[in-house]
Amino acid sequence: MKMKFFIVAATLTSSHFIVRAQDSSKTKQLDEVVVTATKTALKQSQTGKVVSVINQETLQQNQGKTLTEILNLQAGMFVNGANNAPGTNQDNYLRGSASGNTLILMDGVPVGDPSQINNSFDLNNINPDQVERIEILKGAQSTLWGSDAVAGVINIITKKGSTQSISPTVGISYGSYKTFKANAGLNGKLKGFSYNLNYSHTGSRGFSTATDTTGNKGYDDDGFTQNNFQANLGYDFSSAFSARVMSSYSKYKTDLDAGAFKDDKDYTGTNSSFINTLALAYTIKKSALHFSSSFINAKRLLADDSGSIGGFSKYQRGDYKGKSWVTELYGNFQLAGKLSLVAGVQHIRQTTDQNYFSLSSFGPYEPPALSSDSAKTNNVSAYASLNLLNAGGFNIEAGVRYNYHSIYGSNATYSFNPSYNIDENTRVFLNISSAYKIPSLYQLYDFDAGNTGLKPEESNNYELGVQTLSNNKKNSFRLVAFKRDIRNLIVYYTSPVYDNQYINRDKQNDYGFEAESNIAIGKIGSWVNNFTYVDGEGNNNNVKVKNLYRRPNFVANSILSIQPVTGLTLAPSFRFVGTRIRGQYDAGPATMPQYYTLGFYAGYDVVKQVRLFADLKNLTNQEYFDIPGYNSRKFNFTVGVRANF
Repeated sequence: MKMKFFIVAATLTSSHFIVRAQDSSKTKQLDEVVVTATKTALKQSQTGKVVSVINQETLQQNQGKTLTEILNLQAGMFVNGANNAPGTNQDNYLRGSASGNTLILMDGVPVGDPSQINNSFDLNNINPDQVERIEILKGAQSTLWGSDAVAGVINIITKKGSTQSISPTVGISYGSYKTFKANAGLNGKLKGFSYNLNYSHTGSRGFSTATDTTGNKGYDDDGFTQNNFQANLGYDFSSAFSARVMSSYSKYKTDLDAGAFKDDKDYTGTNSSFINTLALAYTIKKSALHFSSSFINAKRLLADDSGSIGGFSKYQRGDYKGKSWVTELYGNFQLAGKLSLVAGVQHIRQTTDQNYFSLSSFGPYEPPALSSDSAKTNNVSAYASLNLLNAGGFNIEAGVRYNYHSIYGSNATYSFNPSYNIDENTRVFLNISSAYKIPSLYQLYDFDAGNTGLKPEESNNYELGVQTLSNNKKNSFRLVAFKRDIRNLIVYYTSPVYDNQYINRDKQNDYGFEAESNIAIGKIGSWVNNFTYVDGEGNNNNVKVKNLYRRPNFVANSILSIQPVTGLTLAPSFRFVGTRIRGQYDAGPATMPQYYTLGFYAGYDVVKQVRLFADLKNLTNQEYFDIPGYNSRKFNFTVGVRANF
């Protein structure tokens, strides 16, 4: 308990030094331009929404980490499985929300996988080497972004062409579990044409996914192999009209185990993601039109043909495919000096094909397959948002969205976000907004539990906070309290009378707060701290239930990044995760214990274009479990070199 209070105190009291920190041209500016908050380029100090940026500098200082490990360092984020064996499921619990309630975007395009139970996107498919920056927008954001943006939005912005004509990049690293990574790219700009081509490979011997409680059962290592390719091509036809094509392909194969505490010798999963986007932009004076058309194709194959499956099974195979077509047209319009409008329409079509087959001592089992001929939906929505900027110190963003779904019909959302500038650096804000999550294709059409009578989950979200910057924009502090109320929750209901089925029933009420600070350390670095507290409960037929399973009440991160001499970066880090309620069907004690990890990153620029780095994680070799029965990484390391020419 003393540890918890110490972390809170360190995080909150750090704001006392914001205005006292020294100026530094070497310390990064914190008032960055963001686009996800309003679909318009604004500085962070100009929006009352809660948005965080993982910029390229931060990504470079986290080489050796996966995307979910990097996300885990942000306030409000907890990715369950980020530190488990490579290729395991990555459940994203933003502000304690359920997995699937955070919308994942790639360059502003929703990339959910309709073959998943909750339409979530597999973040294993994204290699950080192919990412330019990440914007995390918190709170209910369905008015601008649509379904699934219940707890927030993660916008992964990919790398584009550079200003040079030809600029190659290369990176190689090696680490624990015989993990080898290689990355090569080529980018540049030739007159109006820009390009970025990138290929990444990862191979790892891995370690046993399942926990061997005795240590002598001979559980095998679960390996992982992945290949990623990404292409970004752009052309400026004129100063007003431009086009861009992005194509991203990822495929990985991972060894799996039979379950918690259960080994399996040849259970494998093969996952692929193919994302293609055409984007057009036309600008005239202070207004712009944007059109995008995307196709997302996701495939998952789970196969097990060994005698170690368990029970009577001898063979099992599941084949899952999901396709999405996303088309959107929206505009940014300057109506008056301080008043602007964002308005648009979006169409999403999704289909899935799924089949399962198993063979046991009792013979074959093959339930009815899901076919894209029938397992499909169409979703059309229109939205508009007005933004009044700095009218006597007041700012107001207000919007509405109307959504029509081919199965359940229509629903609507709203957003209201007033804020007030106390001075040029300090702002107080209030967010009142709603969100929705449409039923997934699996929940609608599964032969056993599907229910085409499902309504969308709907929620109301409330935020109240203050954010401030120092005069030089190199120090910041933000404190936010939030509350989220969800109704028509989609749950898997087990009935003693009739077959199991997905139904709308429960309510969910969550609340908490976040504190974040970034302090410049003279001219040599910065100290970043964040602390998150989340709590909540479900309401099942007027019976309250503590149900934030596997989600910690407390999470804190502290990262000190300094450059004591030119070219050398040192970054020790500390992470604390509080107690969690174990999952409904997990083994072990009802309350999972708290844990902490220490890390250390060192990078050295041999020359301006070449950096050597070492990333050491879990220095004290802590043994902890985010999911009972599944191993987390003990002490591990990555060393490597990256060159940009």
